[in-house]
Amino acid sequence: MAVPTEAALSALAPLVGAGVRPAGDADADADAVMGVRPAVVVEPADEDEIAAVLAWAHRAGATVLVRGGGTQLGMGAPPSAGDIVLSMARLNAQLEHAPHDQTTTVQAGMRLVDVQAALAETNQWLALDPVLRPEATIGGVIATNASGARRLRYGGVRDALIGIRVVLADGTIAKGGGKVVKNVAGYDLPKLFVGSLGTLGVIVAATFRLYPLPVASRTVVCASPDLAPLATLIARVRASTLVPTSIDLASAEGSSGAELAMRFESGVAPAVDDQAATVARLAGECGLNVTQDLTGAEERRFWQALDGALEARAAESSALTVKASLLPAQVVSWLGELTGLAAAMSVAARYRAHAGHGIVYARLSGTADALASAVERLRAAASAGRGSLVVSDAPSELAARLDVWGPVAALDVMRRIKERFDPNATLNPGRFVGGL
Repeated sequence: MAVPTEAALSALAPLVGAGVRPAGDADADADAVMGVRPAVVVEPADEDEIAAVLAWAHRAGATVLVRGGGTQLGMGAPPSAGDIVLSMARLNAQLEHAPHDQTTTVQAGMRLVDVQAALAETNQWLALDPVLRPEATIGGVIATNASGARRLRYGGVRDALIGIRVVLADGTIAKGGGKVVKNVAGYDLPKLFVGSLGTLGVIVAATFRLYPLPVASRTVVCASPDLAPLATLIARVRASTLVPTSIDLASAEGSSGAELAMRFESGVAPAVDDQAATVARLAGECGLNVTQDLTGAEERRFWQALDGALEARAAESSALTVKASLLPAQVVSWLGELTGLAAAMSVAARYRAHAGHGIVYARLSGTADALASAVERLRAAASAGRGSLVVSDAPSELAARLDVWGPVAALDVMRRIKERFDPNATLNPGRFVGGL
């Protein structure tokens, strides 16, 4: 550490009071970030305390690892250093909600599930549904650009985010965007911070556009041992006037087949009923049968089970998750590469493909050598179709031997941005692309 632990504790205590402690007091592993164990953990109570901590770290040459709910700490490369873990746990409030304007402002440490619960009281929601554990926070969702199935209908984090407040590495408090949907003032700071993995500044609050909660929902499911008819059905739905909220392909448990789920949501029940009936007709024309037609509690249970399908299992001694960003038309061909490669290399593979917008998550398990080779081959297959692939979750030992990010065409620009925002590499050093 650039500053001895006792000296750091003495310097930080006046800045955050009781919100500072030696790391590892209760559980050393809980404070570690991909194998890097900090010396000190701080839990500031507000943005001013965060600013004071970062200003001190900037002057002292200490490095800071930012943590929200801890659900995505396996993303990115292991940090090259980490003296202080800065926890956002105490910044967990909804600051403002304007139902008539359909906007809300929340602190970055507030859990996404709590945001949704608060908004539901006025029949609204933040249209983000990433598959994350309940501890996931708003700041973490922004920093990792986490998307879910409904991105097809509502867009991703960049589309929902309209304003942001951040503390920069030197302690400067900055803001961008605004509190209204049609805001065009200033630089587009919010989008810059989406997906930056905490390397440009600490997100302290964010303002989002909201949507009404759908009144009616219905999911149509088809299954097939072969991906080809499912791909045909997806193409026909996308070319039609149907408006699905999500189109998801998932590997079938214990077989080589797949299951296709299409969800329709609307403010009126007849709209989803008509669309479900049209899908059933199109499925028949593709040689498929509707295996499930779900509403209500059964539909919620179905999507909950699908969301949990890629969770790590206790028996997996070596496993990782990759995220492929593909053109929608390339999803099925890439899944074919995945299943063929997995069989040839004795790698177990499960996948969840958001076929409507092209984001695919695959959980791979096998030997470390086989996984390293699989990542490179799957990345090459994605690149051949004008896509990309990153490792979105991996144990620290495995992540250290992989190129988790792959080639990035704009790396020089990203380096210059990092140098401007964080010239001393104070925040999350080494975690992002190119060792940023």
